[in-house]
Amino acid sequence: MEAIAAKYPDIIVMFSSPNERGGKPPTKMKNNWLFRPFEALVKMYGVPSYNELDPTPFLSITYMFCFGFMFGDVGQGLVLALAGFILGKKGVELGNVLFRLGICSTFFGFMYGSFFGFEEIIQPIWVRPFEEVNTILLTAVFVGIGMLFAAYVYSIINKLKKKEIKEGVFGKNGICGFILYASFLGLVGINLSGFGTAQLLNPILIGLAILMILIVLVREPLANYLMKHSPLYEESASDYYVESGFELFEMLLAMFSNTLSFIRIGAFALTHVGLFMAFQTLSLMAQNGIISVGIFIFANVLIIVLEGLIVSIQALRLQFYELFSKYYTGDGVEFKPVDLQINLF
Repeated sequence: MEAIAAKYPDIIVMFSSPNERGGKPPTKMKNNWLFRPFEALVKMYGVPSYNELDPTPFLSITYMFCFGFMFGDVGQGLVLALAGFILGKKGVELGNVLFRLGICSTFFGFMYGSFFGFEEIIQPIWVRPFEEVNTILLTAVFVGIGMLFAAYVYSIINKLKKKEIKEGVFGKNGICGFILYASFLGLVGINLSGFGTAQLLNPILIGLAILMILIVLVREPLANYLMKHSPLYEESASDYYVESGFELFEMLLAMFSNTLSFIRIGAFALTHVGLFMAFQTLSLMAQNGIISVGIFIFANVLIIVLEGLIVSIQALRLQFYELFSKYYTGDGVEFKPVDLQINLF
């Protein structure tokens, strides 16, 4: 840097103090062409710190899946993809995101056999949502569980990279929290499926769950003892256990609510079909060809614009509140190269 500046003796070089950025090294996000447009969504929440995994690839895949699952239609998806392509070419940052969402919507449209709301034109590769309601809702829950599992893994890696043993190993979103969540799911799955091994596995899973709850409850003194830190409590023991008890209750409630929250993916997939069915009924009641065509056009415009916006917001909400809240802090500083301006006069 000094050698470059020496070539221009008349310029003034200014350095910013690290304290102006809170002492944090800046982060430059690097993703491939498929995931790069979704960096804009990640930055809405915050920039990853230098020792934190970039959530862009995970968000990209899951966000596209959720949107396509909720908004599956070949014709409407192609319209969104075309609109996104045009906006992207004009330099609109979110246009490239819209293009990818439109492609995913088109893919799920083939899975559902839906073309501009009509289900008689193409055959579904998978199911028709209204004919397989339970399949749609259960699939949404299972996909949500998979996403939550991935969020736990991200959380464990991020916390261990920061050497936060207390939260990374014993915390509610650490290894113990993950084992506790898996134990609860195992209990529910075994008892609902009616496996003959339920009586044998139930005591094991219940005991494991109780053990994990106790470890999460005493994570601070346990971590300090193992790391040979003193004192064991940063505050008084009574205050710690009162606060930890409330956090434990919130954790158990969040495990249940976060899992069920993914039902909305299936519910919106059903709503997407049901909304068009309502307009289809209105067109039949009109008993007029021109009016019926006008109703169908209005229905598709309304669904593409209004429901497309609602679905995109809901998918983003799942990312921010159910997933990011578990593993992502986003308190980093984005790397922005400084332009070198030389005054030749």
